[in-house]
Amino acid sequence: MNTLMKLSGAILAGALIAGPALAQAPAAIAGQGAAAVVNTAGINQQVASVALPGDGGLANASSDALSLAGTIMADGLATITTGMMDLGTSSAQTTSEAANVNLLNGLVVARQVVAVASSYVSAGTAASDGAGSSLLGLRVGGVDLGDVTPAPNTRMELPGVGYAILNEQLVSGDGAMTSGITVNMIHVVLQDALTGQRTGEIIVGSARSAVGS
Repeated sequence: MNTLMKLSGAILAGALIAGPALAQAPAAIAGQGAAAVVNTAGINQQVASVALPGDGGLANASSDALSLAGTIMADGLATITTGMMDLGTSSAQTTSEAANVNLLNGLVVARQVVAVASSYVSAGTAASDGAGSSLLGLRVGGVDLGDVTPAPNTRMELPGVGYAILNEQLVSGDGAMTSGITVNMIHVVLQDALTGQRTGEIIVGSARSAVGS
């Protein structure tokens, strides 16, 4: 009996020691982005595209310029993603930017595009946001919008072409243990003028971050 009691005590003590360590295991993190994404019938390309290593750290990529006749022109394309995992707090952030953006022969123009996606989890709370994202010198369909951070998921029609979603934000997670966000600052959806069927897309400033167990 004494032996069984000692054995049970040892097991219980081990469980008490191991329990908190398991509960505080670092949450997984993810980050990725691209300064420009073009998907059409003849083009499938990502520029300045990166993904965060699974154990965190930093990854970046850049390109001096992008020129696809009639589709997109841009300079200074760059993306950086960082992340850290700890017992108390884990976080990830991705920033993607491009300058002198010209889409579809001037249909959408911006002097500077910056997309930021940030996520963190700590003490039973997880959250994500796109704070820091912005569009400078924006013009859409001939309408000057200036220096703005549009409300999330602002849609503007592009007659005969499709539509643009400005500051597109796609969120995920439960807000307790998991959270994620994808920010696409300019997302042009191309459609067939007759049928309305989707034929492609152009994205400038795409950033994603996520945390979770």
